[in-house]
Amino acid sequence: MTLSERKKREKEQRKKDIQEAARELLIEKGYENVTMNHIAQKSELARSTLYLYFKNKEEIYLDIALENFQVLNNKFQKCYKKKVSGMEKIRLLTRAYIKFYQEYPSYSLSRFYYEIPFDPDFECMEDLKKIRLEIFSMVVKSFQQGLKDGSIRPGVDPVKSALILTSSMQNIINLTPAIQMHMQDHGLSHQEVIEYNMDLMMNCLENKTTRN
Repeated sequence: MTLSERKKREKEQRKKDIQEAARELLIEKGYENVTMNHIAQKSELARSTLYLYFKNKEEIYLDIALENFQVLNNKFQKCYKKKVSGMEKIRLLTRAYIKFYQEYPSYSLSRFYYEIPFDPDFECMEDLKKIRLEIFSMVVKSFQQGLKDGSIRPGVDPVKSALILTSSMQNIINLTPAIQMHMQDHGLSHQEVIEYNMDLMMNCLENKTTRN
């Protein structure tokens, strides 16, 4: 390995270390409560060193969001390519999203991606937009297929339904403190509510007249 190759590898590893430290802090403290000082301390680097790799904490977390969306996109691609009905694809995509959330809890905390303004000059912004469009497109096309093959009831609007489905899953995963309190009062687990929400939406979408 040449000296330049070694330096490149070390730089890539240090960047990953910064991202991992930021990811752990995101889960521990929440986005708003994390500072560059926290990330520097967690990654055992000087604060000035962080700025050699990232412009600010927004850019760090956008990189994390990009990684998360890439994983989710890969999971969705596997579901979307299956030779099944459109309705079944919707079920598979929804299940994949739930499993992804369980495997990558930092995603459920990365709602900052939707909530704060970002510098359009960040390198990963275009990649993020592209992946999000690909993910949403798979949901819309699955609805369109379901209408065509008869597995989804007539009259369902593919785009509106995709928006409602994805928004519903995001909201049921990112519960407000008030909803969590009601769940505790009634002895309901988060997983129970997620499963019930999914079943409720699938029942509303499925074309019962074509079901065997």
